[in-house]
Amino acid sequence: MSTTYQNYILYRTVDYIKQPEYFYLKGATPTVPDAVVVGASGTVVATQSLSSLDGLTTPTGFAYALDADKKYPVGSIYTPTTTTTTTTTTTTTTT
Repeated sequence: MSTTYQNYILYRTVDYIKQPEYFYLKGATPTVPDAVVVGASGTVVATQSLSSLDGLTTPTGFAYALDADKKYPVGSIYTPTTTTTTTTTTTTTTT
């Protein structure tokens, strides 16, 4: 039995933000700079050839996605699909 490997990407699910450091003179009232996004949500941070996701622990703020066509290199932006499929099964029993 052979193992089939497929290309997966690891991407950010939330923005990675940095608060710039700031300096000011003694006695002055500092102006705190705004936080800056340094890693946008959806940024692909790694690609991996995996046989499955079984047993993998995904770090907080990240997710894996199958990228069989290798469309998303490291540094690109991946946007997960927002469509969902709901299947409803109804069983009727007559007595």
